[in-house]
Amino acid sequence: MADKHLTVCPICKTKTYRRIPSVPSTNLRGYHTPIDMYSIAMDDDAAIKEFIGKCPDVEVATDKADPMYGVPVARNRRDKLQALKGAGFVETN
Repeated sequence: MADKHLTVCPICKTKTYRRIPSVPSTNLRGYHTPIDMYSIAMDDDAAIKEFIGKCPDVEVATDKADPMYGVPVARNRRDKLQALKGAGFVETN
């Protein structure tokens, strides 16, 4: 999207060329790598304990020496949605 605008089609060389953006292909049904959810990170033990009570399946580092302290980690879409719900976010379509 940040590339210079084309004025000539690179294939057929016509001057009526225009770029049509498309949606990237992404599989949201499952994740292959963990998702670090920094946007809902917590900075104190009480908030982490409350979050773990609401979302027992979602991993959260509780060791203050850990650089990931207070950051929920989702292993799949279900965990991600559970973490967001536990943090007070609501999914709408």
